[in-house]
Amino acid sequence: MKGLIGKKIGMTQVFNDEGNLVPVTVIDVNTCQVVGKRTPEKDQYSAVTLGFGEVREKVLTKAQLGFFKKNNAGLRRHLREFRVTPDEAAKFNVGDAVKADMFTKGQVVDVTGTTKGRGFSGVMRRWSFKGSQTKTHGTHEYQRHPGAIGQRKTPGRTYPNKKMPGHYGVDQVTTQNLTVVDVDVEKGLVLIKGAVPGHNDALVIIKPSIKLALRQQHKAARGA
Repeated sequence: MKGLIGKKIGMTQVFNDEGNLVPVTVIDVNTCQVVGKRTPEKDQYSAVTLGFGEVREKVLTKAQLGFFKKNNAGLRRHLREFRVTPDEAAKFNVGDAVKADMFTKGQVVDVTGTTKGRGFSGVMRRWSFKGSQTKTHGTHEYQRHPGAIGQRKTPGRTYPNKKMPGHYGVDQVTTQNLTVVDVDVEKGLVLIKGAVPGHNDALVIIKPSIKLALRQQHKAARGA
């Protein structure tokens, strides 16, 4: 499998084998289940669909209920599809529980989530501007302003993508190369060191590190 769906529980701290205190983010992957499969013969590609989070039937639409009924799978709130090879897909059946032991202690992973929403923010908070003016004599209430945004007569307009005040947060972000500190299979928990995006109870996707995989492929190709 290429990944797991989880829920960000919050942060805690654990001691590693050397006795050092390590801050970690706890991710619950306890209700991950295979709810569907894609095959090259029918869908032109191979993939496994995972469901996460228990949900009542009346919350789902008729189309969603039809999907679960067609596949004889349990109801799940969130669905995500993971591309795998046909050989990997053959190892999983609809209804199988996918547990935390898919990842191992010390493994490097990428975590995708939605960042916290911060509303309408100014340039100092949104883009880390230092401020346009210093607080000296003659400067009034202008310390947190963005400064000039134009280019004089030519071109006579503001360029697109100019860093300005605006909506900040609620963006899909992937933090790469985080370390799995520990895995609790019985409780369905994965402890990860690093900046996991999102607020507590937010949905996250854990995948093996893509950069590490590409590096290993490149090394293997050079060795061949």
